[in-house]
Amino acid sequence: MEEIEEYGREGEEFIDLPYVKADVLERYVAKLIDFIIAGAFYGLLNIVGPLAAILYILIADGLGDGRSLGKRITGLRVVSLEREGGACDFRESVLRNAEFAIIVVAYLVVGWIPYIGKFFVVVGGAAVLFTEAMIVYNDENGIRFGDRVARTMVVKG
Repeated sequence: MEEIEEYGREGEEFIDLPYVKADVLERYVAKLIDFIIAGAFYGLLNIVGPLAAILYILIADGLGDGRSLGKRITGLRVVSLEREGGACDFRESVLRNAEFAIIVVAYLVVGWIPYIGKFFVVVGGAAVLFTEAMIVYNDENGIRFGDRVARTMVVKG
């Protein structure tokens, strides 16, 4: 059997973590709030708004003790599994949220194509969101793909 690393990480699975999985509904609400904030940024001046939205999505979980504004409102935070439960930093936030920022970038790149541009972005974005939501729901620790990449976990508190 392979030697178990910190916090019981064996291969790609996280086992025996010292944290309690955050409530799934609270996570969904926190992410919705963050997307609403990013959407508000997006509506700002021409190029500044979309860039602000992308930046917020990327670094939000690295703000204030691992809490995006949505997570702060719902009482959640992101912890690092590599740094013994330390708050998520900006690097980890970028890693865990890159896939969501890519959706906004895709909208900027192909969303202008009449009819099919927005359709492809909406379908692709919905597929990413649905997949991540199902992983959060089904994973014993609520660790989605972005959390695996960044080695983070969302917890209560």
